[in-house]
Amino acid sequence: MKNINRILCPVDFSDPSRAAVEHAVDLAKHFSAQILLFHSVSEIDHPPSPSYTLTPALTDQMMQITMQMTENANNAIKELIETDIPDGISVDQHVDVGDPSTSIVQAAKEEDADLIVMSTHGRSGIKGLFFGSVAEKVVRSAECPVLTIKPKSTETNE
Repeated sequence: MKNINRILCPVDFSDPSRAAVEHAVDLAKHFSAQILLFHSVSEIDHPPSPSYTLTPALTDQMMQITMQMTENANNAIKELIETDIPDGISVDQHVDVGDPSTSIVQAAKEEDADLIVMSTHGRSGIKGLFFGSVAEKVVRSAECPVLTIKPKSTETNE
């Protein structure tokens, strides 16, 4: 069995995501691995050029919003580390801007992750069809193994 040294754990600060962090912590303890808590801030899409509706001021506001979301995510990860990661576990954090599934796969590759531990949100039916599944896209694209953690109750997540 391959040793696990680095665990990438994407978080979106939901309850299912926190459950994935718990599993990542258990695995990190068992393998003496480092955890990388990762969050992807979705980009605000720009309309195609030329755009008559997107003024320079609005473009600046969109950039400021993205920067604020990135700062908020970094602060939320710091709080998550303080509350959910016990002393003695090596942990790092990273926030990226982009498509979540693409960013997660890229971060796992760049950080040389041995394992991705992430939650699913239990969406099915119409919501699953329209919103897709970040976890499913990661499972299909990642070069390392992916452990998906199912939410305790999918009834509230549909």
